[in-house]
Amino acid sequence: MKHILLENFSQEKCENFHKKFTSNEPFPHLVIDNFLNEESANKILENFSINKNWINCSLVNNYKKYMLTNKNHMNVYCHKLLEELESEEFVKILSKITGMKNIFLDVNLEGGGLHQTFNGGSLNIHTDYYSHTVEKSWRRVINIIIFFNKDWLDKYNGELEFWDANVKNKIQSVPPIFNRCVIFKTDKKSFHGHPKKLNLPPNISRKSMAAYYFIEEKENLKLYPTKYFPRPNDTVFYIFLIHLDTFLNKIYSFLKRWGVLNDRFISKVLDLINFSKNK
Repeated sequence: MKHILLENFSQEKCENFHKKFTSNEPFPHLVIDNFLNEESANKILENFSINKNWINCSLVNNYKKYMLTNKNHMNVYCHKLLEELESEEFVKILSKITGMKNIFLDVNLEGGGLHQTFNGGSLNIHTDYYSHTVEKSWRRVINIIIFFNKDWLDKYNGELEFWDANVKNKIQSVPPIFNRCVIFKTDKKSFHGHPKKLNLPPNISRKSMAAYYFIEEKENLKLYPTKYFPRPNDTVFYIFLIHLDTFLNKIYSFLKRWGVLNDRFISKVLDLINFSKNK
């Protein structure tokens, strides 16, 4: 592999990573710094100029967030990294770390790809979609997030937070620093997000790449979209908005599963909503 640093994944390191992954609270996870070689990380950073190809995700729970899932609009370094994340070599490494077998990358990047959130934005605490929206027999089991934020300061907020199973207490907080990779198990109890509003200087955004791994089940799974949850100190009105947005996302996920709507259409709707809000 030319982009993922194999020196991170010797047999001894993988064994240690497995112990950390399985023992970390509040659910299995692992943080690896210097995940990519420096040139590759810098070249992937060049992909984050917002243009018409980015999908608008901004409503309540994903606020001021955009994503790029179409690989045709990513540079060759993104393509090669995704090929490595999909490769048999890396999947074997990931299986050693997580203890999970028969996993595979969603190469179509449903909900994944490049993400960035702008000043004032946030991502509320949530559990990820458990069953793939389109591929009905795929169960999501592992997330990989790679951060591309140089010179990130604590005062910017944006830490990836892991919360307990009752969404009452924050257990872990991971700053999104450049070339840091976070691997974590995703299920109906893996509560995470970056709910603090970003406090960023001009021309700065919170940047990451997300890749999701699945196991194929023998039968179709019930639709289980992303679910968002309030924090203990959220206001009653904001809790209402969180639940309303979650309900709308459930409807959208159902319509998307059956081919009625797609991300590009919803992005245009959200563009109109945000334009009206900002007039």
